[in-house]
Amino acid sequence: MSRAFHPPDTLSKDEIRQIADVRRDIWKNGFYGLFVGSLSGYVIHSASKFIHGRMSDAAKMKIHAPGDVPIKFSRNTAFLCVMVGGAVGSFTMATAAGKNSVHNLHDVFEVGKTPTGTDYQKSLQRAQMREEEIKERERRRILRRQSVQKRLEEGHGLSDSHGGHWVENGAENNS
Repeated sequence: MSRAFHPPDTLSKDEIRQIADVRRDIWKNGFYGLFVGSLSGYVIHSASKFIHGRMSDAAKMKIHAPGDVPIKFSRNTAFLCVMVGGAVGSFTMATAAGKNSVHNLHDVFEVGKTPTGTDYQKSLQRAQMREEEIKERERRRILRRQSVQKRLEEGHGLSDSHGGHWVENGAENNS
């Protein structure tokens, strides 16, 4: 099922209603734009067909470049105009409705900024953070053991202060 039917526990009833109202406005205006755009596409096609039929052949030749296929209005071009008009109208109206309604969602956006939830969700989050910390400590512990073992196998000491080599009192380097 859609997540719209199962909103998070952090939202109040009023915030859920605000989201539903914005969704409803977007859908309603999208379908309104589909209807108006389709009707506009058909009217534009009919008007273009009427004007093209009333034009003289000389005027029609001025519109087309030499070698172009002349425009023929048919039910296919009418269907194309209706579909393009509907798509453009639906997109335009739904986008405009969304942009006009977004101010109603500012309170909902604020809810997500602060982590809130039920006691169980908070304790689950703390437990997951503790598990991650334990895994990270274990990883660092293994890396430390590997580096110490490597230094001992190579013959170096554990102290970095002398690079693993001690200089005797009487044998100083003169370089």
